[in-house]
Amino acid sequence: MEVTTKPKIFVHSWLSDDLLLRLEKNFNIDHHDTAKSILSGKDLLDRVNDVDGILVQSSLINKSLVESCANLKIVSNVGVGFDNIDAKFCTKKGVQVTNTPGILNDAVADMSMALLLAVARRVPEGDNLVRSGGFKANFYHLLWGADLKGENLGIIGMGSIGKDVAKRALPFGLNIKYHNRNRLSKEIEESLNAEWLSLLDLLKSCRFIIILCPLTNETKHLITIREFKKMKKDSFLINIARGPIVKESDLIIALEDKLISGCALDVYEFEPNYDIKLAKMDNVVLAPHAGSASVKARKGMVELAAKNIEMFFLEKKALNPVNKIN
Repeated sequence: MEVTTKPKIFVHSWLSDDLLLRLEKNFNIDHHDTAKSILSGKDLLDRVNDVDGILVQSSLINKSLVESCANLKIVSNVGVGFDNIDAKFCTKKGVQVTNTPGILNDAVADMSMALLLAVARRVPEGDNLVRSGGFKANFYHLLWGADLKGENLGIIGMGSIGKDVAKRALPFGLNIKYHNRNRLSKEIEESLNAEWLSLLDLLKSCRFIIILCPLTNETKHLITIREFKKMKKDSFLINIARGPIVKESDLIIALEDKLISGCALDVYEFEPNYDIKLAKMDNVVLAPHAGSASVKARKGMVELAAKNIEMFFLEKKALNPVNKIN
């Protein structure tokens, strides 16, 4: 089914040539490639004020922007987290919001383990050592890292990605602990050999802690200096969820005061900005919000976001709605 009057869609994302051509069959497409820049403020508003739909990666779709778009009917987000969108106000205005769940699970779970291994076994330090000519004959004393087998892995946020991380961690001999808003069923806990703990008990007992929960009003600054003081001195924190879940200034204090042994970050409280002190610490691994950056996942996310636009206008029902509209 093709629409007779093409809805106008602003695409703020990378698109393959084939996908762009496909969308242009049914829609009037205005495309801005985010590989060039991320639009915001007036630059973004000038491109969207008369559109019927927005396919967005990264940019903030807030109340004032939605209010300025009289024709807006759908915001299709590239990614599973949609904290960049004021979904509550969109619902009030009758604007559908969609996301791209599932398609990125494997990539993010893989990256979670990659970051854990990198910080535990000091992989970036070793890379820098070799590149700088520091690899000499007497290497026995170099880069002693943390073992995984027998240690507790705490997963904060045991959703679909958290479960996939647990499945990957089990063969390493890690003991799975988790904290979640809702406890998993007994059957799922048994299948993952996972134990639910309060957040405090998880922080106290786990050598490795991976943050995988969504960013909400409740989880913003979930980890502050108070929580770092509860953690084991030889523990490692991995954040691959959202930056503001961890108070960055307190993380730096925790590292400087040796309250924890190290951390690995894929996200930052004020990204793309981050405190330069982090880059100067050998026990910190940094990645550029690349958790879903596999070929399959990134292409699949954009494809699914486009499919949500197509289904909404052509079939009157989006595939992955995150809000309910009348």
